[in-house]
Amino acid sequence: MKKTSTNNNSFSEKHPVANFVLGCFILFSLLIAISSLLFLFLSLIGKGLNQGAIFLKHFVSTTDKVIIVAMITGSVSIIGVVISSIIAKIIEYRYNVKKYMYDKRELPYEQFINMIYTIMEDTKKPNSLKMSESEMLKQVSEFSKGLTLWGSNRVVKKWLKYRKASQTQPSSENLILLEDIIYEIRRDVGQRKRLKKGDMLSFFINDIETIINSK
Repeated sequence: MKKTSTNNNSFSEKHPVANFVLGCFILFSLLIAISSLLFLFLSLIGKGLNQGAIFLKHFVSTTDKVIIVAMITGSVSIIGVVISSIIAKIIEYRYNVKKYMYDKRELPYEQFINMIYTIMEDTKKPNSLKMSESEMLKQVSEFSKGLTLWGSNRVVKKWLKYRKASQTQPSSENLILLEDIIYEIRRDVGQRKRLKKGDMLSFFINDIETIINSK
């Protein structure tokens, strides 16, 4: 007994032209339906605006002016309160974000200042009491970790510039770059007014004016 072969091809494979025509018809029908709904929606909006204008005109012409003024004043007051509340929330949010960043930056920035003081004090010690290279690298690494996550873009750029320049420039140039980092850190913690060049370095170096003027 012979088995009858079954054709499993889909309708689109059997009749590609009819399938294309059917697809176009469905797409065209959807476009007509969407256009009709959009036209109806816009018509309703137009009628609503027109009815609102008629009602407002009738209300103004038949209502006492004192009541109208009171309603306008009340509406303005409500809008003012809403806007003030929104602005207050925005200001509060920005303040909280800034305070959060201040708190997070405090540790790495303090580590940097401590590192600078330690290095400067180390220069006055005999070689046997100075920090080892591994200890210094550890301090730099700890500061860099905190700076990577919480440091501002300005401080990060200044630090990278100092790291790069410290390999090629003389020490006097490096000191100025180091001071720039301190000024950027002070700016981050709210000290907006920048001091003169060398003012911060005078904490560590007595003759800093001579070094700066000799450049």
